[in-house]
Amino acid sequence: MLIDIAEYRPDVADLNTAFTDELLNVLAADGSYIPAPMLAALTAALPARPNGWLSVRSLDGTIRFFVGTSTKLYLLNSTTLAWDDVSQAATTYSATDDVPWCIKAFGNFIIAVNQNDDPQVYEIGTDVLFRDLAGSPPRAGAVAVWGDFAVLMRLTSNSNRVQWSGLNDCEFWTPGANNSDYQDFPDGGQVQASTEATNPLIFMESAIQRATFVPGSVEIFTFQKIHDKRGAKSPYSIATRGELGFFADEGGFFQIGPDGNVTPIGFEKVDRTFFRRMAVSSISRIAGAVDPFYSRVYWVIDYDGDGIFDQMLVYDWQLVKWTVIEVAVVGIFAFATSGYTLDGLDAVSSSLDALPFPLDSKAWQGGAPVLGAFDTDFKLGAFSGVSMEATITSPELGDTAGRVMRTAASYPIVDTADVFVSVGVRMRRGDNVAWLPEQQPSSNTGMVRKRSRARFHRFKTRIPADTVWTHFKGIDVETSEAGSR
Repeated sequence: MLIDIAEYRPDVADLNTAFTDELLNVLAADGSYIPAPMLAALTAALPARPNGWLSVRSLDGTIRFFVGTSTKLYLLNSTTLAWDDVSQAATTYSATDDVPWCIKAFGNFIIAVNQNDDPQVYEIGTDVLFRDLAGSPPRAGAVAVWGDFAVLMRLTSNSNRVQWSGLNDCEFWTPGANNSDYQDFPDGGQVQASTEATNPLIFMESAIQRATFVPGSVEIFTFQKIHDKRGAKSPYSIATRGELGFFADEGGFFQIGPDGNVTPIGFEKVDRTFFRRMAVSSISRIAGAVDPFYSRVYWVIDYDGDGIFDQMLVYDWQLVKWTVIEVAVVGIFAFATSGYTLDGLDAVSSSLDALPFPLDSKAWQGGAPVLGAFDTDFKLGAFSGVSMEATITSPELGDTAGRVMRTAASYPIVDTADVFVSVGVRMRRGDNVAWLPEQQPSSNTGMVRKRSRARFHRFKTRIPADTVWTHFKGIDVETSEAGSR
C-alpha cells in the first residue's frame, strides 16, 4: 500500500484522509516535501538585541544592511562583518522591543523611525551618521514608500492618521504644499502598516483602506474602505511583496491581492491549531516576511512571550500548502549580501569547511536575496545552512468497523539511506499512539522490517540533520488483515 505524502492540515481529522497533523522542518514542493535549511550565522554579534532592520541596494548598486537596537543604529561592515555604529552623534535612542525601529529606503535616503525618537535619516554617499529627518515630520512607528512619497504611520500624535511627504522629497513635511498632506480615518482603530505601491492598501486594526494616487488633484490620494471589521491584529505580521500582502488577524491568517480580495488561507488548515495555542500577547507580536525568491510567506511565533520566536509557519501560495519549522530567532526578513570572492571569504572563516553555507549558496552571491534572521546570540544569519532534522508523519490508517491490520515492512520513498522509520499503533482512537522503536532501512533492500498489529497505524519518517536529500514522496507499506479481535 503506497501512502503518498500528506498535506499538513492539523485543524482537520487525519483518519483515512490525505492530511496529517504532524510535520516538522520541511518545505512543500509539488508532490513531495523538500529539506528546510538551517539558519547559519554570518556576522559578528550585535552588542544588544536588534529590533529593526533593512537590507537595501543603493542607487550605485552596493548592498547595505542597517539595524537598530534600543539605543543605537548600526551598519554592517561588509569587509569585517562587524557592526559600525552610525547613530546620530552624541545620541542615545529610546527604542524598545514594544516600540521597535522601522527602517525603509527612499532612493538613497534610509529613514528610521520609532515612536520614542524623532525620525532619523542617513543619505547613502553623503552621510556617515544618521541625523534628524528634516522638515519637522511627526514621530511615528512605521514608515513606507508609496511611489514618489515617503509615508509615516502609527503616529504618536494621531494613531489613525497617515501622513506623506512632498513629491520626491522625503524631507518635506508641510501639509498642503508640494503635494505633502495627511489623512485621518474616522474608524478602524490604529493604522498598522501598508503595502508599498503607488496605490497601496492600508491595514488598520479592524479595517482595510485602499489609497489611490490622483496626480494633479487637490486630494493627492483618495481613500476607500474596502474591508470593515477585518484588519491586522499585529502590525509586524503584515508581509508584502509588491502589491501582494499577507497578514494575521485574530483567529487566522489571510492573503490580500491588489484588488482588495481577502482569502482566509489558514481556515480549516492551521488557524484553529495555532491560534488556540497563542496568548493574546503572542498574536500581537507575530512577525512575517515574504521569501525574496520563492512563493512562500513565513510567520514566526513567540509562544512563551520571552522575546524569542520558537516556531515558524510557512505558507506556499502557489502550492496552497503549509509546513512548520522549529526555530530560535529574533525577527525574520529578506536580505542580500555584498558578494564574496574566495579571498573575501577569509573574513568569514579561514577554512572552507567551516563556512556557514555551501559555496554555491545565494548568500555568497552579491545582491542575491535570501531569507534571514538574527539568532539568539544576535548574529545575522541566513536560512542557507545544512538541512534541518525532518519529521514527516503519515495520516492515520485504520478500519472503523474494528478489523485489525498487520504490517510487516515499509519502504520510505526518499533519496537517502540515512533515514529512520517508526510505526505508531493504537487499538482505539481514544488511546494514545504508541510508537514502536524506530529502525533504519536495510542496506540491501531499503526496506524497514518492522512488524505491528493494531486497528490504527501511522508511520513516521525521520531524516537526521545535515543529511543530503532532495525529495520525500511517501512510504510504501506491506500490510495484511489480521481479523477483527
